[in-house]
Amino acid sequence: MDVGFQPGGRAPAPAPLDLVQNFVNTEIPDWHRDDIGTPAALDAWLRERGLIGDEDEVDGELFVAARSLRSALRELALANTLERAPSPSRRRAIDEALAVFPMALCLGDDGPSVEPAGIGAVRGLAAVVAAVAAARGDGTWERLKACKQETCGWLFYDASRNRSSSWCSMQICGGREKSRAYRRRHDAVGGA
Repeated sequence: MDVGFQPGGRAPAPAPLDLVQNFVNTEIPDWHRDDIGTPAALDAWLRERGLIGDEDEVDGELFVAARSLRSALRELALANTLERAPSPSRRRAIDEALAVFPMALCLGDDGPSVEPAGIGAVRGLAAVVAAVAAARGDGTWERLKACKQETCGWLFYDASRNRSSSWCSMQICGGREKSRAYRRRHDAVGGA
């Protein structure tokens, strides 16, 4: 699966986590870009990945739920970056966004696994949620992070040995933060 551009030359997340990364990165807040900004665009995204069939459709209600899901997943990835859980009120909102997309425990050749449930486009988006569950189980979920630069939020896979990456790219967002910190220190010294 192609997850497209990765800032800083990072490798994309491994499968199935790359599906989550690709879904969330359809929105680039810094660039005011949203690749699934309409129900038709979401429909096309799901079709391109084989997550829905020819007879399935994305309606307005599901479109709104998908956008909530994308925000919730970004917030969960940011929690990985910041190494702290969302507040209790945000947890409820995240749970509500996730609950729209059902999953089932299914027995396969390798034992039980969490699989997407539901029908049509709901099932297609449940595959994204199921990928989170699978990654949590195999230990890769904690490496999927959101850039901590407030206007960025790009999801990246932290392959560093100590899992300490905080920005999508040290050259882009990390550099911005270092410049801001320098200006704050410089202003503090000059203003004292």
